[in-house]
Amino acid sequence: MEKAVERGQDLGAAYVELRGEAGFIEYIQMDDLRVNALTQRIEQGVAVRVLADGAWGFVSTGDLGSLDVAVEDAFKMAKAAAPTRREPIVLSDLKAVHDVEEVKVVRDPRHVPIEEKISYMESMTKVIKGYDSRITAVTVKVRSASGKKFLATSDGTRIQSDVMLVWSYPWVTGKEADRLSAARHEEASTTRGWEYLEDFATPEFMGEEVARRVKLQLGGVPPKAGTFPCVIGPRVVGTLAHEALGHLAEADLTVNSAFNGKMGEVVASEGVSMIDDGTIPGNVGTTRYDDEGVPTSRVELIKDSFLTGLLTNREYAAKLGLPASGNARAESYLHPPIIRMRSTFFETGDWSHDELFEGIDFGYYCLDMRGGQAQMNASFQVGIQEAYEIVDGEVGKPVTDLSISGIATDSLFKIEGISKEGFTFGAGRCGKGQEAFISDGGPHTRFLEGGITFGGQG
Repeated sequence: MEKAVERGQDLGAAYVELRGEAGFIEYIQMDDLRVNALTQRIEQGVAVRVLADGAWGFVSTGDLGSLDVAVEDAFKMAKAAAPTRREPIVLSDLKAVHDVEEVKVVRDPRHVPIEEKISYMESMTKVIKGYDSRITAVTVKVRSASGKKFLATSDGTRIQSDVMLVWSYPWVTGKEADRLSAARHEEASTTRGWEYLEDFATPEFMGEEVARRVKLQLGGVPPKAGTFPCVIGPRVVGTLAHEALGHLAEADLTVNSAFNGKMGEVVASEGVSMIDDGTIPGNVGTTRYDDEGVPTSRVELIKDSFLTGLLTNREYAAKLGLPASGNARAESYLHPPIIRMRSTFFETGDWSHDELFEGIDFGYYCLDMRGGQAQMNASFQVGIQEAYEIVDGEVGKPVTDLSISGIATDSLFKIEGISKEGFTFGAGRCGKGQEAFISDGGPHTRFLEGGITFGGQG
C-alpha cells in the first residue's frame, strides 16, 4: 500500500489514500428452527482513492499484486472527471497519524464453533415460541466479523485497526383470530466478541424482549388518529434523533435539507441539545479514527435550541470552513468513505420521570419502534411496536398497530420536557447507499399536542 501511495504521488495526484481490509465475515439465518442461510467468507482487498485536478477517482480491488495499476486507474478517472466539476475539491488540513488501534475480546467469533452459534439461535427460538402460544413465526439472524483494517495516505498517515462485530436480531410474528402483530429487537457490539451474546444479548434476554412486545400488541387497544401530547422513550427518541434530524446535519446532505442556511439559528425549544459522538467507550459507531484518518470527536449539532454544528469529512470541512469531525465512514473496501453518524442522541434535561406524565388527560407513551423513514424536508414516519395510552397522567393500556409521523423540525419546537434520568443507547444499522452500524438514544421526552401525529398500521 505504501508503494502504491508513492506511485500516485509520482503521477502528480494531490492526495492518495489506500484502505486495506482483511477479515472474516459470517451470516446465519434461522427460520422456525430451520437454518436457511449460512455463509462464511474471508475478504481481502484495498480501496484506492485519488484526488487529481480537484476530482476524485475511486477503485477497489482484491488483487494486492496490482495496486500500482489500481492507483493509475483511479488517477485517470479523476483526471477525466475534473473538467465536469463546477468547483475543484479541496481537503482540509490533517496532521499525519501513526497508530495501532486494538480491540481485545474474550472470544473472537471466527473461532466459535458453528454448532455453538446454531445452538444460540435454537435456544432463542425456543424461548420465543414458549413465551406465548399465539406466536406463529420466528426468524433469528446473527452476523459476525473480525479482522484488520489498514490506512495509508500521501499525507503520511499510517493506521492499523481491528475490526469486530457481533449482531443478533430476532423478528417475530403472532396471530390471534384476524389480528396480526410483529416485533423485532436488535443488539450489536463492535468492541466485544462472542461473549457479548453470552452475557448480555443472551437467548433469554433477546427472546423475551421481542416476544413480550408481540404479546402486548395482541392484547392492545387500537390507536386513535390525531395529535395528542405524548411521552417518547429512549429507543424512539434515538430514532428521531438519527433518522429525522441527524441526516439533516450530514454536511453532504444539509444543502438539500431543512437545516440548510440555519446555522446559528434557533431550531428547537429552549433546553434542547443534540449530539453526535464517535468517542463514547463501548458504543457501536465508536472508533479512534474515521476512514480518512481523522480523529473522531463529539459534535454539538444543537446546543440549547441553536443549530451549532454539522457532521463533516475532509472535503466538506474545507468547503464549509468547519472542523473535520471524524464522520467519514465506509461500509468496506468496496466503497469510498462518506459522511455517516456514529452515536446520535439528545442530552438529558431537568424533568423527573413522573413530571413527564403529569397533566396529560389523554396521550401516548411510545417506548420502542419497529422501523422508520425520513425525508430531507424533515418529514418522518415511524412504526411503534411498544406503546401505551396515557390517561389522567397514568400509563394505561397497551396499544397495537400504532405509527407516528410529523415534521421533525416542527416537532423540536413542541418539546415541553426532557427527563434528567440517564438512558441506554440502542444499536442499529443505517443505509445511505452503504450500510453503517450506529447507535442512538435519548432521555424520555414529552411533546406537546401538535408535535407528533398518531395513526394506525405503523
